Amino acid sequence: MASIRWAHLCELAFLDNCGRLCVIGVTTQMAVPSLPLAVRQLMIAAHVVDVRPGDEVSFGVSIATPMGISMAPDHADGLDVAVAGDYLLITMRDIPLTEEGVYHVLLTVGASAAMVLDVPVLLTSQRVHADVH
Repeated sequence: MASIRWAHLCELAFLDNCGRLCVIGVTTQMAVPSLPLAVRQLMIAAHVVDVRPGDEVSFGVSIATPMGISMAPDHADGLDVAVAGDYLLITMRDIPLTEEGVYHVLLTVGASAAMVLDVPVLLTSQRVHADVH
């Protein structure tokens, strides 16, 4: 049965011309200057194992806010999925961040248990610049 060995939330993931997975900007937390805001793009790179040739594998992805509200893309370009070798590359666009706290990205493949990527969203304080004479 297909399952996820590992998954990373990142800024960009792709296979290079030698078939190597390249993951750029692994995201373990997000510090934002203000809320609400929309993150233009995030990706999930997941290593899928135990898939036999010819198998059809379903997948699911969702994001839950710190209050437990599940979010879904509000336009057709909000979610894009590519299968590249043993990897599942999911692009999510225009992700709304509405509050501070831990957002939960849930990823499922087939009937296996969901993998949860917890991402704290932290509001950064604005710096006050003093005039220097």
